[in-house]
Amino acid sequence: MSANNANYDLLCAARYGRLGDVESALKAGADIDFEHVDCNVSSTGTALYNASMKGHIDVIKLLLHKGASLVKRNKLSYAPLLIAAHEGQTEAVDLLVKHGATLDIKDCFQHTPLMTAYIFNHVDTVKRLIELGARPDLEVDYMSHIAKRLADRSNCLKLVEEARMTKLLRCCNPKCGKPGYRKTLKLCAGCKLTRYCSRDCQKQHWSVGHKKCCGHDAYTEEGPHPIDKMESHPSTCPCKQERFKFPKTS
Repeated sequence: MSANNANYDLLCAARYGRLGDVESALKAGADIDFEHVDCNVSSTGTALYNASMKGHIDVIKLLLHKGASLVKRNKLSYAPLLIAAHEGQTEAVDLLVKHGATLDIKDCFQHTPLMTAYIFNHVDTVKRLIELGARPDLEVDYMSHIAKRLADRSNCLKLVEEARMTKLLRCCNPKCGKPGYRKTLKLCAGCKLTRYCSRDCQKQHWSVGHKKCCGHDAYTEEGPHPIDKMESHPSTCPCKQERFKFPKTS
């Protein structure tokens, strides 16, 4: 098996949750962070991205153990944690955060995982993200606006409002999660996105994976917004005919 074939085998195996095939592809030399890029607006995302989207926990665990990137985004700016929140994969969200994924990472719309889970009405995911330390005070007016426009967001909105009313945030070390007021929690000097109740919690979170994400997971795309790129995407682009498609499973 060539390394290039192994890359595609890895993507497909991660997408469909075939743990043994993921192991085989990695042994055959697959790049763990490979993604297929159709053009400047379309890509598959990495193996970890696809496993996170589908909630394949055993595959996610293996990929994280092997060093898969938590911060690499697809062409529409989604990192693994963002797509897991988008799809309501609560267990995947929990696992990614416990391995150092930044809770308040933002996509090209400036939506955090909490906002994304809220928009798509994933109540359990919203609840877990708040428990893990996601900031509930981001874009409060926007969340209220969404609740009015879209049906059945009342449970999500209630969770967010209850968390916001306490005026408490949580330590971002998943093994702690101690609540505290903003002024008493120590902000990470690197990414300024994570907060800790003590130096020990910051060190522990750093060692389990935050060091791989800190300062590397901000959305910094320059030039046209990804949606603008899509809207101006020419019909003659080769990806219209040749876009990579995951094979159907039997």
